[in-house]
Amino acid sequence: MDPRYRIPPLSALNAFVAFARTGGIRRAATELRVDHAAISRHIRDLELSLGITLRDKTTGGLTQAGQTYYDRIAPLLDGLATATADMRNRVAPLTVTCVHGFAYHWLLPRLYAFRKLHPHMEVQLRSVDASAAFHISGVESTNHAQIGYVRDGSTTPEPRTIRHMAIARPPVFPVASPQCIQALGGQPHTTEDLLDAPLLHEEDDTEWRRWFAAQGVQAATIPTAGRLWQAHITLAAARAGEGIALGNPFLLGDDLLSGRLVRVQPTQTPLKATPLGAYVLRASEQMWEKPSLRTFRTWLMEQVAQDADTPLPPPT
Repeated sequence: MDPRYRIPPLSALNAFVAFARTGGIRRAATELRVDHAAISRHIRDLELSLGITLRDKTTGGLTQAGQTYYDRIAPLLDGLATATADMRNRVAPLTVTCVHGFAYHWLLPRLYAFRKLHPHMEVQLRSVDASAAFHISGVESTNHAQIGYVRDGSTTPEPRTIRHMAIARPPVFPVASPQCIQALGGQPHTTEDLLDAPLLHEEDDTEWRRWFAAQGVQAATIPTAGRLWQAHITLAAARAGEGIALGNPFLLGDDLLSGRLVRVQPTQTPLKATPLGAYVLRASEQMWEKPSLRTFRTWLMEQVAQDADTPLPPPT
């Protein structure tokens, strides 16, 4: 065989694709159920075999060459998995890539019911960082869909080869632990009083700034009690009593029902219902009308509709 057409070991390719898809060595190791050192070794061996650098050690992500290689081989590996599944006379798994908070607190607790309704279908749920490159390229793979959160006013266009639809536009509101509310001396009197409270931010103050603007409060600066990168992490900090976070019903799970968190409700200025974005389902055109995704999509919208009929607990 011509040496140019000798492909690297499948184990190395799978490790590299898992790393690119999940955005981390340890997350890839968890997905493949191997030691993280094995993932690092496979990527290093693959780099030596190709004679290029795939992983940017400064950022922890992919190099431009690594992204190009991933974009080309990921669909091929998916095709190999699909062909193998077809030969085994079974339906190929539907892979759903999902932002962490939605995956852990809303989708995962409901998947058992889906599997009971559709025992012939296998759904693989993969939670990834919202900033992972897989959200852009990997979504085009066969038998794969993605659920992400898109902020209102986003200027990033959808690729023409991608079909998408909004799942829900949840209201966003401030929450805190009972201990935090007690330490603040009770619920604030006005919305402006929140500007003197410990506010937990995601990557920046964008969400808080837009939320205050929707409430009619203009703030020159937004105070911060900490920047925690992602919404589900800010809510974890809020549960620990570190401050007030913005949340929505898809991220809160049963936090309000259990009393771990309570809604922050100023006593003199009622808050306005404020959606700041939407959860969006995406898939390639060739995937969109496949029976597996059509079944999952229908079930997903039914679950969202059921939640819409369930009112949130009132503030305490």
